[in-house]
Amino acid sequence: MKKIMFKKLAAITCIMAMTLTIFNGCQKSDTAKDSAVTSGAGSTAKENNVEQNKEKGKPVKIHILNRVNAEVIVEDNPILKELEDKLNVDIEYEAPPINNYNEKLQISMAAGNIPDIIYNWGGADKNYEQWAGDGLLAELDDKIQNYPNIMATVPEDYWNAIRSTKTGKIQAIPKCNVDNYWGFIINQQWLDNLGLKAPTNLQELKEVAHQFTHNDPDKNGKDDTYGLSYAMGTFVDMIPIKTAFGVVDGIKDTDGQYKIGQKKSGYIPYLTYLRDLYADGALDPEFFTNEYAVDDEKLAAGTAGIKVGHQVDVMGLLANTPDACERFTYIGPPANDKGERNSYITPSMWGAWMISADADVDKCLELLDYGMSKDGFVLMSLGREGVDYNSYDYESRSVDRTAEQENTLKGITSSYFTFTYAKDGSSAIVENATTKERLDKYYNDYNAMKSVVTGIRVPSIKAPLYTTFSADNPDLITKLSQMEVQYIVGETDLKTFEEFLNNTYFPAAEAMNTEYVQWMEDYDAAK
Repeated sequence: MKKIMFKKLAAITCIMAMTLTIFNGCQKSDTAKDSAVTSGAGSTAKENNVEQNKEKGKPVKIHILNRVNAEVIVEDNPILKELEDKLNVDIEYEAPPINNYNEKLQISMAAGNIPDIIYNWGGADKNYEQWAGDGLLAELDDKIQNYPNIMATVPEDYWNAIRSTKTGKIQAIPKCNVDNYWGFIINQQWLDNLGLKAPTNLQELKEVAHQFTHNDPDKNGKDDTYGLSYAMGTFVDMIPIKTAFGVVDGIKDTDGQYKIGQKKSGYIPYLTYLRDLYADGALDPEFFTNEYAVDDEKLAAGTAGIKVGHQVDVMGLLANTPDACERFTYIGPPANDKGERNSYITPSMWGAWMISADADVDKCLELLDYGMSKDGFVLMSLGREGVDYNSYDYESRSVDRTAEQENTLKGITSSYFTFTYAKDGSSAIVENATTKERLDKYYNDYNAMKSVVTGIRVPSIKAPLYTTFSADNPDLITKLSQMEVQYIVGETDLKTFEEFLNNTYFPAAEAMNTEYVQWMEDYDAAK
């Protein structure tokens, strides 16, 4: 057969440590407006700022520790200078190399030499919980409401995600990422060649994957294609297909009850759907051994016609596939059996900004708040108007700048440098959408998806046993993953798989499931 057939169990075990990370970002909020501070870059504006700062007194010194790429030079940085002039602050910016940033962070916190504003890449991770519990971080609950740009930028559900489980307090400001709507990137040329339309439900997706596999979609006269490629992480986590089957934590099952994913009524049908694709030859036979981004490579090479992806992935492919805009289309998730096309969005923080308990907390929040205003967001993302870019349209995220300006900007700012990566749900620019045609392509696909898909926000679940279950039970998780793969590829039948779930996995997960259900019920009651 043309496909590389399934390797036996011994070949599976070595690849089960990989993980698939779901990104999802910010939600537009109408609860507050941006502050009225403007970003004038002219000399008159700077002189006025200097005069105002003299009247305000000595600038407040703020020491920032951040994880910044090496290309960005913080010494005499013009964007930092703008921030200093506008807010009457003296910024000491410390940016250790990315490779040893966490080591530097740990040393600083352990030694008590704590900067005023500290970036924590892991967000609400174990380190954050430890430092919050040790009293090293400022409690922000009673202060953040006074900073309208922070409140307008950070979606409400992010605050629950960042709240310390040790203290019950908010002790960091989330750095927002983009709202990611998970769906598929599909070969539009293959659809056109076969006279097909983009699939809208599970049956149509199965049919298109079949046609892509067996009907010579590239018209080369060879039997050398398959429908759906995938790069597996710890579990078989095909998000848009799982969504259609309701196998999503943070939502109720069809009986109206909360339960972990493996207990949901759609879990076995979800895996059975993939089993059918595999048996048809339409699912990449190497899905369980593909390394990260190999599915991108197979899509670009024309050996697979569909991959899991979100709205920026076509633009991302442009880096290695110059004709990606012409070849590929982004589509949303398939509809469930009720005809609903939903996308479940969890808080997607790109780390968080902690503030030292000993800092001038309000001045630190004022600085972060400005960085999350419209003007501050544009300044920190794109630099100074008239210097680093010529003009910018906030609504379309379209920037007019020369190649020289873009190259120079890399030395003074980056996505790491900003206080928020996304505002009103989007980053400052759409990466690689460097022409009007590319930007139009992005919005055509994105808006088409948004017109038929409902975005539903779900919480970041912080039930302790739930959050640590995989790490506390590595052998069990590996076995579950192996059993999922074996069932999909036909090496294990349904009876054997269900016996494993009922006799081994569910008993081990019972305490975690009980705690998860209670946490979700408490979360609903508190809303």
